[in-house]
Amino acid sequence: MKILIAEDEPSLRENLQWMLELEGYEVMAACDGADALRQAQARRPDLVLTDVMMPTLDGYGLIRALREDARTATVPIIMLTAKADRADVRTGMNLGADDYLTKPCRREELLEAVLARLQRSSNLEQAAQRLQSETRYAMQIDTLTALPGRDLFEQQMESALGRHAHVALLCLGLDGFAKINESLGTGVGDMVLREVGKRLNLFSAQWEQPTAHDAVGRIGGDQFALCMAGLQQEERLHQRAADLLQRLAQPYRVNGHTLYLTASAGASLYPAQADSAHALLLNAESALHHAKPSGPGTYVYFDVAMNRQVARSLQIHNELHHAMAQGQLQVYYQPQVQIATGKVVGFEALLRWHHATLGWIPPSEFIPIAEQSGIIVQLGQWVMHTAATQAAQWRAQGHHDFRMAVNLSVRQFVGKSLPALVAQVLQDTGLPPHMLELEVTESMALHSVASTLATLHACKALGVKLAMDDFGTGYSSLAYLKQYPLDALKIDQAFTRNITQDAGDAAITRAIVAMAHSFGMTVMAEGVETVAQLEFLRGLDCEEFQGYLFSKPVPADEAVRCFAGYLG
Repeated sequence: MKILIAEDEPSLRENLQWMLELEGYEVMAACDGADALRQAQARRPDLVLTDVMMPTLDGYGLIRALREDARTATVPIIMLTAKADRADVRTGMNLGADDYLTKPCRREELLEAVLARLQRSSNLEQAAQRLQSETRYAMQIDTLTALPGRDLFEQQMESALGRHAHVALLCLGLDGFAKINESLGTGVGDMVLREVGKRLNLFSAQWEQPTAHDAVGRIGGDQFALCMAGLQQEERLHQRAADLLQRLAQPYRVNGHTLYLTASAGASLYPAQADSAHALLLNAESALHHAKPSGPGTYVYFDVAMNRQVARSLQIHNELHHAMAQGQLQVYYQPQVQIATGKVVGFEALLRWHHATLGWIPPSEFIPIAEQSGIIVQLGQWVMHTAATQAAQWRAQGHHDFRMAVNLSVRQFVGKSLPALVAQVLQDTGLPPHMLELEVTESMALHSVASTLATLHACKALGVKLAMDDFGTGYSSLAYLKQYPLDALKIDQAFTRNITQDAGDAAITRAIVAMAHSFGMTVMAEGVETVAQLEFLRGLDCEEFQGYLFSKPVPADEAVRCFAGYLG
């Protein structure tokens, strides 16, 4: 324990130092308040004993300075004063002193006061650590299902692997869950998720060979995981998976509805297929990814043939954190064109990654990994700032009549930081708000509708444009559409691709254009590649298009040429 003594009288300072060192304390001594402050900032003491009347900086000034410095704000302080006036004591205590002793003080009195303050400080520190630990744990619990979230579940898996020679993992994904949110609302969907969590907990508890390290977690959206310590036979795992899928397929009775829902599952074993908790989870998720296309209720056991894909995903996950710092990430720009005039009226900023050894990694591969890991928030901030900076540069070059569109991630809507980010980007770059457009997807719009609406309205209040991307891709958001402060709808390229051959796609596109216009929104069609597609859209009074017919996404130095017309 380090104790700092601030006392200008040499004999008293030496006597205090001698008494404390005899008790085993490490003592730092200062002849005035200024010297004491320098020592405290350099080597944080566990307690400060300070005189009141000192040259250069008195005890009151020292107490004030220690309490204002984050490094020493919680250090216990005992005043040593020859003054018995209660007003002096009150002044010191009001400034932040914890106790006082009147000089001269007896050795027993000094040691008792020092020990009491050190013990109290230790108790407070321990309590703070416990609270921090409990808070950290609570933040890792999924508030909807009360199950461990992904991070905590992975920690529990690590514990299981450290104590058992064999561990099995089932990763589960609900089939068609989005339709429940679409048709009945997210409230009913949340009830279903809670019921799934209860069934998983009950299933785990009823296993004939339970261990203290079995665990159930919600690892994201409609995905859950079940860790079974001690299970080593592949056949036994298959039977457990079949029993669980059967239980999850039982009807769900929630809010007056009887719902029929199935789940698909991916499974992996430790140490047969993985040597760590993280790899085990990735393996099971990879197996689940392979199960989903095979139809509802499908079970897939991890196969070594999937190792290459898992290894690549793990590599991308690990190296994505460094890609931006290493200059591997770039922003490309795809022009948006007004159909009536052929004029470029905007650009969509698109993230591209050229890996040093893997080459070009498609966004469809690394963006989901970025979403899952949470780094998408940092990437989104960088893309928005980079794109806005580029737009401001083009504006300075004389190009004023265009907008810069930036895609948003659902993770950027967590909390209330997005409007502040947008405001900061606009301030940093000097870009006029109307020249920045934020793109959200239909699925994003259905995520926490109330909070998403509030965030979008806050962004809209800044003066930026808002567009809904990938419209028409299967989410029934029409009921919500009129609530959102949108300026434009972007028709997904899935409809544009066959718009001239498929009567259904043509009818859907026609309906979207008419509906958007009824809401006062501009319509843009994505993925336009042929003149025939463009002319069809022109006939629908679709205002804008984006696609390879005009230009693919290109670097900034090529994109600026688009202001002059079609790229050749």
